[in-house]
Parts: sequence; C-alpha cells; structure tokens
Amino acid sequence: MIDKRTVFVLGAGASCPYGYPSGARLRERICLSEGFWQDYQASRQIPQVNIRLQHIQEFKERFNKSRIKSIDLFMAKNPKLASMGKYIIAFEIFRAEQRSCFGEEAQLQKEQIADLQRHGKRGVSQFLSLPVFQGGDWYSYLYNRLMGEALGKNDLPDFSNGNLAFVTFNYDRSLEHFLYEGLCNLFEGDLHDEVLGRLKQLRILHVYGQIAPLKWQDSEKGVDYHAQITESLLQSASSNIRTIYEEKENPELIEAQNLLKQAREIFFLGFGYARENMSVLNLPASIPQNCWVYGTAFGGNNEEVKRIRKRIVEGLLTDPPNIKGEIRINIEPTDCLELLRNHLD
Repeated sequence: MIDKRTVFVLGAGASCPYGYPSGARLRERICLSEGFWQDYQASRQIPQVNIRLQHIQEFKERFNKSRIKSIDLFMAKNPKLASMGKYIIAFEIFRAEQRSCFGEEAQLQKEQIADLQRHGKRGVSQFLSLPVFQGGDWYSYLYNRLMGEALGKNDLPDFSNGNLAFVTFNYDRSLEHFLYEGLCNLFEGDLHDEVLGRLKQLRILHVYGQIAPLKWQDSEKGVDYHAQITESLLQSASSNIRTIYEEKENPELIEAQNLLKQAREIFFLGFGYARENMSVLNLPASIPQNCWVYGTAFGGNNEEVKRIRKRIVEGLLTDPPNIKGEIRINIEPTDCLELLRNHLD
C-alpha cells in the first residue's frame, strides 16, 4: 500500500497503453481523411441530422492547415469552431473506449498490431483506423501494488487516508472503469457496495472534464463503459468537455492544486509538460518542499529531458532541487510502467 501522500498527474500518454490516442495521434486522426472523417461517415448508428457535415470538414481543414499541434490552443483561437472540436473529441474518445482493453488482452493487441506493421500487411490509411496500444500496463502494476497488503479474504484497498490521488487532463474513464471492474471481480462474495464505498474515497479529478460519468458513479446521468455511440451521447459528452481557456474558475483546480501542495511524491505520467497545462495547476510553484518528483518523457531525447527538468527546477519556490545530495526531480525518457517500477515505493 502507498504510505505517503502521492499524486499522479496524468496526460494523454497515460491512457495510450489501453488503446486511447496521444495528442499527436488525435491530430493525425482528425486531419487525415482516413481518420475521423472516414469513421464518422461509416458510423451508421449516428443520425447526421444535427451536425452539418460542412462544419466538420471546415474544422478538419482549418486545424490541418494551422500546423498547430494542440487542439486546445486551436479551439481557443477559433471559438466559433470550439463546439465542433469538442464534438469530434467526444467521438474519438468513445470510439477509443469501444476498442479499449486491459491487461493481457491489451498486450496481445499491441503485439498483433506491431506484427502487422513489421510485415506491411496494411497500408498507412488502414493503420489510422487501428487503436494504438503504446507503453506498458501501468494500471495493472499499480493495482497489484495496492492489493499487495490486502491479504484477507474480503480485504479491500483503503483510500480514506488520502495518500493516493489522481489529477488527470484526460476526458476518458478508463482508469475508473479498470479499478471498478477489477475490484468487483476479485472477490467470491457480493461486495459491490463495499467496492463503491472505497472507490468513492479515491480522488480522481478531471481538470478538463469527463465525457460522461460511469453508471456506478451516477445512476441517472451515467453511461456504461463501451457504450454505443449515438448522436445524443455525443452532444451530451461534448458539453462536458472543457478546454484550458475555460478553466479559470473550475473549483476542481483549487482542489488539485491543494493535493499537489500536500504531496510527498508526484508522478507525471504521459504528461506533455505544456506550459499552459502546468500553469493551470500552478506548477511548479505547487510542488512543496521535500517532495520528490518523477516524470515520463517517452520518446524524448536527452536535451528535451534536460529542458523539461530545468523548467520545473527554475520555477520551484522552495529549496534547491537536491536533498542530501540526491536529485529529487527525475524526468526520464521512459513509459509510465517503467517509471513506476523504478521509483514507486
């Protein structure tokens, strides 16, 4: 069990091991005709009556030609297109959710897709329609660490001490679903109410919103995981999505900043360290004295890793970034699973 206050800050890369797109992949999907546009047209269950196709096409073309990587930044500079951008994001998240999987199944999908790529059995356009299972299965690793001390027959992890919290920039519900499904299927007896009680003690803050709560989170407004995509679902989900430029008065941001200020360890997982996202959480000023910081920089080179670390170190309002000669700001060009293996106590 985690015995010190630990906060996980999740970016898009944290969901990639389970079939969700990174920011770069999302841009590819939107901008290339073989991506979102093709899949949306092929989705027969979506009546295309409330969304004008020319508006989708306009967003696609403008976003493509803008050359900007961040869809949030693009929507902020094009407020008339923001609602369409959120609609497209909602579709992409639900589409990824339908194809998502965990554990051994995700690893098998990853290996099969890699084999197709090695042997050139599909063209480039066909690969855009495939989910990407990138990175190791850190959900399972953390889950099994949490269950490591719950040795009794009906023991559940205890989240009441506040030692574990998640601050996520993602709209998806994969982490919540994974924990709920795992705990509900772990025990022989019916411990559903106890599982719900424990999970509701766990803080998972979506600073930019969530496409929809799960059924177990909200019996009235909740939506099942792997839900069928419909027009009404997309309209509802897009209204739940916020961007950084709409977040100034979000009360969850204050709670997220307070969680960081009380942390003894902070793990940045799949996080891009964009200045606007760090600013939302008042980072690095929210990092307290004597807090150890670990972060992934998957695919980054040595110079990029140095720049990320420097950005954090120079903004600290506490002591220099060394404790008794040990470096406490650790940014590594690795994935989420390897970072936890290396540093999670």
